[in-house]
Amino acid sequence: MIMTSLRVFPSLFVGRRSLVDAVVIDMTGEDPSRTAFTCGACGEPILAADGPEAMRDVVVKCRCGEYNQL
Repeated sequence: MIMTSLRVFPSLFVGRRSLVDAVVIDMTGEDPSRTAFTCGACGEPILAADGPEAMRDVVVKCRCGEYNQL
């Protein structure tokens, strides 16, 4: 599984992106061809997707409270 760190940004303006709440990810059960995205603040895996193109219009709110984007 490819690990990619997301960029943390202020939550003042999310814009036209969709806001998604992070969930707990079981890294052992994930397909190795998928990409795991980690929080830029705490480093926890917060989302698994088929690749960076799936994250273009998504903002992920981590359980630590930070907002992340690609």
